[in-house]
Amino acid sequence: MAIHFDQSGFELAPEQLDTLQRIFDRICFETRIPRQDIRAGRLAKFLMDEFRFGNTDELALTECGRWFCRRASPTRRIQSEQQPTSMLH
Repeated sequence: MAIHFDQSGFELAPEQLDTLQRIFDRICFETRIPRQDIRAGRLAKFLMDEFRFGNTDELALTECGRWFCRRASPTRRIQSEQQPTSMLH
């Protein structure tokens, strides 16, 4: 899945699009998310939103994308669901 322009009409210069695509590809590879997966679409939207709001530094945006994937990880959700909500029995 490639990063596309969104409905807001936000435009990117070719080098900005290249940067976003490089970050997206790197994170998908690291996290083993298939590019056609719904999670990849969510990641692309997150990266575009971050970029639009001013986070244009490649390293910082890459770290934000990694955080986003860790936060949304199914393994993390399963682990938190298995923890008891109360210690009172």
